[in-house]
Amino acid sequence: MLNWISRKGLVACVVTTILGGAQGAAAETIALGFAGGSGPTDMPAVLALDALKAQGWSTEVIEFDSPDILTQALLNGQVQIAAMGPATAFAADLAGADLKMVAKNNRNDFMILAAPGIADCDGLDGRIVAIHSTGSTTTAHLMRYMESTCPDAKPNIIVLSGSANRVAALLNGQIEGTIVRLEDWMAITGGQDDRAHILAKLVDEQPTLLTQAIVVSAGKLEEDRPAIEAFVAALDAEFAEIYADPAAFAAKAAPHLKEIDPAQLAEVYAALAEAQMFPLNEGLSQEQVADTIAFYEAAGKAEPGKLTPDTVADFSFTGK
Repeated sequence: MLNWISRKGLVACVVTTILGGAQGAAAETIALGFAGGSGPTDMPAVLALDALKAQGWSTEVIEFDSPDILTQALLNGQVQIAAMGPATAFAADLAGADLKMVAKNNRNDFMILAAPGIADCDGLDGRIVAIHSTGSTTTAHLMRYMESTCPDAKPNIIVLSGSANRVAALLNGQIEGTIVRLEDWMAITGGQDDRAHILAKLVDEQPTLLTQAIVVSAGKLEEDRPAIEAFVAALDAEFAEIYADPAAFAAKAAPHLKEIDPAQLAEVYAALAEAQMFPLNEGLSQEQVADTIAFYEAAGKAEPGKLTPDTVADFSFTGK
């Protein structure tokens, strides 16, 4: 179980260094960073560190105040590994930071929700639809969905930050449609509520687009390779556990997610497993990275031609 303590502008979890390990040598350290608080879809990464701790590694999880601070921490070596969205990694690479995605952290976990009576995407025409911000990644995913599914629909767009806040606003009748994370819908409703319903799961509509990845600093990649390889292998094992027994995984994650009722958490992981929101034994692929780059170029978030799969990702960890 992680012990969270305050640290100027961020929240840190520090696990005491463990000496010993396989041949009695001092264990290596693996520090993992998140931009903001961690939730159910982040738990495989957190529990991967728990597994590595049991193997003799020293582990640390740090939740930073913003993606920019997380990027800086990765570059200066404060963390060896970061869980971040492609938009953050791509922006850093375009600015010359040279970050590399090495694995997927989850699949596309965004959902389009609507009020009762709105049967399909076209039904959003003229309705109040909430987004996180005009420049957010979730908004880009919503716009892609509407452009491909109901290009003539013109909703009344309003800004409402926070996925959970948008779920609550929809249930309270303040908005009529939105895009949210599956885990927030599940945590609030248990997966079903007659005040709203699911129009689309983007894991089905946009299956090749990456929404969160495991990212490292290219400049420290070889130095940190043993730690990265160990982490990616442990992460894959956690994904397999979710699919094998979502309830058992939920019980294991519960001490890290005390704000969620354990019974409700079991429902969340059952839904995440059913929707296949985590990788299924497949590594990072050239096609997925290329499609994700193209998505951000089309959304105006990356200059066309400046990024390629090989400049933003390292595929040598695939299948390890």
